[in-house]
Amino acid sequence: MIFFIRSYIADFDARMGKYFDALTDAEIPFCFIGWNKDGRPASARRGFRYFSKIAKLGGGWRNAIALLWWNAYVFWQLIKARRQVRVVHAVDLDSGFAAWLFCQMFRRPLVLDLYDKYTAVRNIGGILGKAIDALERMIAKSAALAIIASAERYSQHGLQPNEAKVLVLENVPHPGIERIAPWEVRRPWKIGYFGVLEAQHRGLEDLLSACTGRLDVQLHVAGYGRLAPQFSAASENLPNIHFHGARESAAGLRLMATMDIMVGLYYLSVPNHRHASPNKYYEHLMLGRPLLTTDGTPPGARVDQDVSGWAIGEGAQAITAWLDALTEPAVTERGKRAAQLWSERYESYYLTHYCGEYVARVKQLYVGGRADGL
Repeated sequence: MIFFIRSYIADFDARMGKYFDALTDAEIPFCFIGWNKDGRPASARRGFRYFSKIAKLGGGWRNAIALLWWNAYVFWQLIKARRQVRVVHAVDLDSGFAAWLFCQMFRRPLVLDLYDKYTAVRNIGGILGKAIDALERMIAKSAALAIIASAERYSQHGLQPNEAKVLVLENVPHPGIERIAPWEVRRPWKIGYFGVLEAQHRGLEDLLSACTGRLDVQLHVAGYGRLAPQFSAASENLPNIHFHGARESAAGLRLMATMDIMVGLYYLSVPNHRHASPNKYYEHLMLGRPLLTTDGTPPGARVDQDVSGWAIGEGAQAITAWLDALTEPAVTERGKRAAQLWSERYESYYLTHYCGEYVARVKQLYVGGRADGL
């Protein structure tokens, strides 16, 4: 059995869902070990178990003790289930370290899936940051397979493009959500954000400020995180702000399919955003809706080059200026271009890369993994 490990709830991880779907189609059994950090309800699925110690999302090193307990929990769960473990697929260093220890001790193949560089997301620098980077790089190089989210991430993780044990899997969504057609663009603009409601670094406070009180905007937000109470309160007091709460991936995408414009801002106050390979870039293509993102980031460069959205500066003033200049033809043309790019580049990506290349690589490890019960 393949054991997936991530310090998150599986229900809200679209990438994890694609792995599950691909392995189900291939009839390869799997289970999941996760961390329910805020006590929210999680789907009761056979073989899915959760570490339940509460920790604030985005709390960084304030959660250091909880992080140690999480690693101990992961290690112990793998020890107890070692007779069933054929492959361990761990996401990021906070899950990868305990998984690596187990795999070294019991000679099981490890898949290290680097959603993000650990220190870059958490702004950890200095000697400590260099030590953590070295540990992450060592585990990635020693893993049976390392997965990165885009080719631009090779240098960030200290990996080489010619390394056979590295697989690039972009965050292309499962093509299960149909775009709404015909699509008629008109004021008030329906602008949508679906994702983690992170403070400061995703421009969400600026988005709310810029949209508040505008008669030409209806802002729809879905997700959970630190800013959820702020958006909930705004939706109760402002007629053009709508908060939909936490949504699973498919439900959130169905909501975004009803929007005119999708938002995915990545402020450079987080160094990792210079290497961003976000779901939202691919989702806007699949849904045929233009994307508003941040200048100086990979999604910003892509939407500028492909004319499928807008890349703007940081801050509420930049969002306000963009709103003031928005026209119906600009929205419509960029949405059509997004749909065209999806058809040309990514429509079959899930089948060729997740069901194809990923499953083939994992199947090799699964067959070759130890099955002696030790």
